[in-house]
Amino acid sequence: MTSVLNVDTIADKAGTGPVGLTKQTTIKAFYISTTTFGTADNSFGISSSADASTGTTTLNFTNAFDSVHYAVAGISYDGDGDFFTESKTSSSVNVRHVGSYYTSGSASFEDADKEAMVTGDLA
Repeated sequence: MTSVLNVDTIADKAGTGPVGLTKQTTIKAFYISTTTFGTADNSFGISSSADASTGTTTLNFTNAFDSVHYAVAGISYDGDGDFFTESKTSSSVNVRHVGSYYTSGSASFEDADKEAMVTGDLA
């Protein structure tokens, strides 16, 4: 016998908030930029972002992590660059794209599409 569960909302026992994850983790923040690094095209859990220097963006979190022991994974789409964290605090991370910083006209390829996701325990 098959069952179907159709709901609009799942709330906690009190009915006032979301259901908490038990012994699981999920992405706490993500950042997507398809234009100038420092400008978010889409994000979650990121209160603001800023172009820190050539190829480096500071991502400020909406909610701080409990320490600097959180994981950041990212990717850049220029085909030959690397994406890594440069420095971390519990409330922000600098992510950097390095690769071939050549230019075509006025467009700098160090500003290629970039995506980052962050997971860990929030404070």
